[in-house]
Amino acid sequence: MVDTEKRVIITAALPYSEAIPHLGNFVGSILPADVFYKYSKLAGYDSIFICGSDQHGTPIEIRALKEGVEPKEFADKVHKEIKHILERFGCSFTYYGKTDSDSNKRAVYEIFNALYKNGFINKVDSVMPYCNIDKRFLTDRYIEGVCPYCGFEGARGDQCDNCGHLLNPSELIRPYCGLCHNNEIEFKKTTNLAIALDKLQPEILEFVKGRMGSWSKNAANKTISYLEQGLEAREITRDMKWGFEVPLEGYKDKVFYVWFDAVIGYIGISMDWSDQWEQYWKGKDTKLIQFMGKDNIEFHTMMWPGILIGSDLGYVLPHTIYAYEYLTAKGLKFSKSRGVGLNMGNALEIAGSDYWRFALMYLAPESSDTDFTIALFVDIVNKIMNGKIGNYVHRVLTLLKNSGLKASELVEDEKSMDKVAVLTRKYAEDFEALKMREALRELVAIADIGNEMISSSKPWELIGKDGVKQGSEGRAKELLGGMVSIVRRMGVLMWPFAPDASSKILKRFGISEPRLSDLEKPLKELNLEGLGPVFSKLSDKQLKELERFEEDS
Repeated sequence: MVDTEKRVIITAALPYSEAIPHLGNFVGSILPADVFYKYSKLAGYDSIFICGSDQHGTPIEIRALKEGVEPKEFADKVHKEIKHILERFGCSFTYYGKTDSDSNKRAVYEIFNALYKNGFINKVDSVMPYCNIDKRFLTDRYIEGVCPYCGFEGARGDQCDNCGHLLNPSELIRPYCGLCHNNEIEFKKTTNLAIALDKLQPEILEFVKGRMGSWSKNAANKTISYLEQGLEAREITRDMKWGFEVPLEGYKDKVFYVWFDAVIGYIGISMDWSDQWEQYWKGKDTKLIQFMGKDNIEFHTMMWPGILIGSDLGYVLPHTIYAYEYLTAKGLKFSKSRGVGLNMGNALEIAGSDYWRFALMYLAPESSDTDFTIALFVDIVNKIMNGKIGNYVHRVLTLLKNSGLKASELVEDEKSMDKVAVLTRKYAEDFEALKMREALRELVAIADIGNEMISSSKPWELIGKDGVKQGSEGRAKELLGGMVSIVRRMGVLMWPFAPDASSKILKRFGISEPRLSDLEKPLKELNLEGLGPVFSKLSDKQLKELERFEEDS
């Protein structure tokens, strides 16, 4: 449980500003971080949500080269596009920045200089892959080959996406250039700088043992596995031009490796946000809660804490690391490339952001990979969002309007509301445990209770278009009291998942900034003019549009 008097920093893994993320990227870190941030506001926490675009690295340099522009111009253009699409998806960042900023450069230099002063930066001679066709050193991501651990073809020089092992380029079997795909690779000697994770292992291990109880299982298990193998020094500089130059004599022709300045970017972006940043990042009572996909575990559970511990500058260490599994799409075209596949932009052309947020969190891969299909999406929208929630809200508010009764006259049915109160407590407990998919199911269970109240009590027999039938006022007030309270409760609890629909409901109750404490307040008069649907079924046109992204279409 997070103490409401303590500060909370919430982060999501920074999207790489090479292309618009697809839905799998979105649900793997940014969406759950945003959902939790909105919940933290419901609960009254002093929290900030920091995110931004990861802008350095070879892929951006190569894309910019192909488009005939400077890397910064390309990275800034994509950064603006990503920020815009995330805002259209209802994400409410405290600040969404970028890693190629003056503030992040200051943060990177401050931390690097501290690491160097404290003896945790080594000069290392390494053999780097060099493509004799492209006449350039290849960063880890741009040399590919067969993974020596699992035999996966197409493993990169930094990591195998199939088994998750961290790799060095020299370990790859049958390596080839990821740019020109030729195998004219030569390994040349070069000198770089590395962070001495081996020296920091005792402190990192102590940190991990003290925190892993609040991490997702995959983050804890994977980290312990790596620590048991023993950490090695990890290079933090590269032979390329796009990135922050290294402020050390003899290394100014190199730049910092993208993973190094990207994790420090959480701090640098916070510096761009406000002068208050230090109160959060150096506050002894701050809790840092970080969301990411499972491919980012090692960088956040070992390297990132190692950087902070080694710098000894007083920055808070991660309290909770929650790594999501993958949202797969075996029957769909999921692509990060703009205009190809069901990316975030294409998704919004078909249905509003609430529909995607709700459905993706309902399927969120919290503990195992989850397959996303059009059929599942349609079922969630039509049967749950529209059928269970939207129809219930519209029926209850229409009954209240037809009854002519005032909300302040209504009396809650204590027996039904006791069940709802239990589910509401479970909703909060699920959120505190970062089980947001389960919290969403508590909300749906509350809708089920409301729908059962309607079907079992048959309020239409008491309330007609001309008002409450004579002699039925007491029973009508009791029925509507519970039903209307459930409508308000669903409006509040739905805000993290579907903020637009939540706002439609809550504005009728005069609530603009929902809080869980609103649920304890007596009902006030409602605005019942212009009642319309909260959710709608997907139309034939929308279904046809979705079919375009199925593999067999």
